[in-house]
Amino acid sequence: MTRASLRAAVRLGLTVVVAGCALEFDPPSPASIVVSPGSATFTFLGESRAFTATILDEDGSALEGTVSWTTDAPAVLGVNPSGVVTALANGAGTVRAVFEGVSGTAAVTVSQTPTTLERVGGDAQTGSPGAPLVEPLVGRLRDAGGSPVAGTAVSFSPAEGSGSVTPAAATTDPAGEAQTLWTLGDAAGRQSVVASVAEGPNAVFTAMAEPPHALLIHSGDGQVARTGREIDEPVQVRALSRSSAGLSGVTVTFEVTAGGGSVPLSSAVTDADGIASPGPWTMGDPGPQELRATAPGVNRVIFHATALAAPVAELVAVEGDGQRTEIALPVRVAPRVRAEDEDGNPVADTRVAFSASADGRVEPEQATTDSAGFAAVDRWILGRTPGTTYTLTASVANSDGTSATATFSAEATPAVYDIELEHVTSSLLTASQREAFEEAERFWESAVTANLSWSTLRRSSLARCLSENQMSGDVPGDRVVDDLLIYVEIKEIDGRSGVFGGAGPCQIREGNSLPAVGVMFFDIADLDSMEANGQLEETIVHEMAHVIGFGTLWSHLGLLQDSARADRNANTHFTGAAAKAAFDEIRGNNYTDSDLVPVQHQGGVGVWNGHWRELVFRSELMTPFPDRGPNPMSVVSLASFVDIGYPEVDYSVADEYVLPPPQYAAQAAAGVKAAAVPRNAIDFGREILLMPIEVVGRDGNVVRYLTPPER
Repeated sequence: MTRASLRAAVRLGLTVVVAGCALEFDPPSPASIVVSPGSATFTFLGESRAFTATILDEDGSALEGTVSWTTDAPAVLGVNPSGVVTALANGAGTVRAVFEGVSGTAAVTVSQTPTTLERVGGDAQTGSPGAPLVEPLVGRLRDAGGSPVAGTAVSFSPAEGSGSVTPAAATTDPAGEAQTLWTLGDAAGRQSVVASVAEGPNAVFTAMAEPPHALLIHSGDGQVARTGREIDEPVQVRALSRSSAGLSGVTVTFEVTAGGGSVPLSSAVTDADGIASPGPWTMGDPGPQELRATAPGVNRVIFHATALAAPVAELVAVEGDGQRTEIALPVRVAPRVRAEDEDGNPVADTRVAFSASADGRVEPEQATTDSAGFAAVDRWILGRTPGTTYTLTASVANSDGTSATATFSAEATPAVYDIELEHVTSSLLTASQREAFEEAERFWESAVTANLSWSTLRRSSLARCLSENQMSGDVPGDRVVDDLLIYVEIKEIDGRSGVFGGAGPCQIREGNSLPAVGVMFFDIADLDSMEANGQLEETIVHEMAHVIGFGTLWSHLGLLQDSARADRNANTHFTGAAAKAAFDEIRGNNYTDSDLVPVQHQGGVGVWNGHWRELVFRSELMTPFPDRGPNPMSVVSLASFVDIGYPEVDYSVADEYVLPPPQYAAQAAAGVKAAAVPRNAIDFGREILLMPIEVVGRDGNVVRYLTPPER
């Protein structure tokens, strides 16, 4: 056997007999596998290539056998049993051939190379010069196999005069798409943007820039809806180019020009079809509605609609319920209702009927709701039975047969004399000082017991009253008063001592000449010291008396005899019968000069003609210079209010007081001048206010003016 035959036998695993001896050989084993090609690069997804494997023994001789194919990157590479490798995704991996535990490998890389850039969105639009296009420019990058190429930068470059893009470059997404927004240049005509990849494909986007040629109503005109509700069909306009194509990027302004309705947007930009909308149009007040749409350089269009009044579903009692008011008087807050439909919207221009119970009455008995749905009465006057709860019913009868009502109630209280204090500087008062004002108020409400007729106070007159006395304070509107309103202000006047304050009426009633409104003001510099001396409350009582009419109405009512003036030495007296009778009871033998009540005739304007004579009454509260000790309120002072015209005065609230012996008998009898301010007395200064007094009717209108008497 030749040597070659022997090797072949060994490879084939044969048993060979040589010179009578049998020789056995093992078959050859695989030592290595060679994969071809040893490396490869795929440039597109889906690309395939066949790989081969050669099995070699240790001598490098090829062996017969079938290998198994695998890869360590199955997401990147696919390999079939025949060794065909397919690119699945970008990346790198190894292809392995295995036979009887021996393997061979090849390195494979997948790196997509873009070959095409497609225009998939935003091309061939028509827009307004200088305006953004509605649709973005979208380019899709593909490899040679048609698969999208992700993660690659695409640049967008407008041609000269073609406006701008944002952003100028974008990276493709998993779908291979990159996009940008294109704002056209200002010139009309065709414009372009080039999309490109470095050392790769490109694409050209084009658009036509045309100024708007016309603005048309697209939808939503001529509708009907209930007030406060949206119309059914959307309001839309369409901007057209000269070629009648829809023009995108046109800013349209919307404005409600009639009816008082509303739209959510005041402007909107037309879409790719040239359409813009302000959103749902909500109807305003019942009646015609208009909505105007305008765009630069073109015509405007007007939408029309009609708002139908909704029936009143509810009458809401806004204010004026649950009050307490004296019999036969108007409640302080006039009842007011709001008419609402079932959606809670106001119902305007609707007649509301008002009906008062029992012997109460209402003025007027009908009112029409305003644009906000409100209706109110001027006044609701309660009946004459104390303790009765009176009602006022407001009602609406709708044309469809439905109705709505609201009911107010008010308790009638017994008639009393009532003073309202309106503090315009309440923050400057301490709690104890405020209590002093309230005690003074309670004193006069107990002294004057008869209720007066109510009176309307006009805002203009109230404001004039404050202004003439340099007083601050807000006057929100007309008001009804029963029986007296007094504005009170704490302010700087002239520092310590000097003028402590001032008081007087601003308006008196036409029928009985009794005050309806007045003012009091006090110097803040003196307030604390007066309180410390225990004289604040009686001082407020003194000033409040001037507002009620003491000394301020005497001349107007003819109750003064021989009024004091600067040009003569007078012996001034009060002539009222009630005061004269009371004076006779208290004077005894201490004053025999006259049966008339002596009035202060010295001290000048604001002092004389408005107080009891200091030399005679001395410590009585209503003299011009109260003592630093007790200052009683005499029955004479209370009786003077009967002479002024108050129908009922309670004398029992007067202090015990008897006229003292004259301190200056000779001067008192002769009526000559004594010391300006008696010793141990407080100088209030000229605290009676001299101002024109308005005489007003019950409706608050000024009938005439009373000028200050000659001083």
